[in-house]
Amino acid sequence: MTQTKNISGAGGIFGSLVKTLVLAIAAIGSIFLIVTSAVVAFFIIAGIVVLGLVAFAFFWTKAKITGRPFGPKAQFEKARRDMEAQFNSYREQVGDGPVLDAQRTPDGWSVED
Repeated sequence: MTQTKNISGAGGIFGSLVKTLVLAIAAIGSIFLIVTSAVVAFFIIAGIVVLGLVAFAFFWTKAKITGRPFGPKAQFEKARRDMEAQFNSYREQVGDGPVLDAQRTPDGWSVED
């Protein structure tokens, strides 16, 4: 015949008290770990945000001191204005050019001055 043993611990009021005490300690410990993890995560995220703000401030200040545009939109606008100015100065140098008179012929298009 086999013997069964009770592995749930001692019975009675003392056993219940010990179980409740262990459960309370485990609950308090888990809450402590959750709060500690949240605090660590908060400081990591805050550190990343601060580093981002420092980098933004550095590049913004550098752009203001050197007089260069800051950000892709401003850089694109400056490049567009520069290209328009270069194109307009080229048009002024060359002028409109000769007026061509194109006529359609049976062999194709014919251009005369």
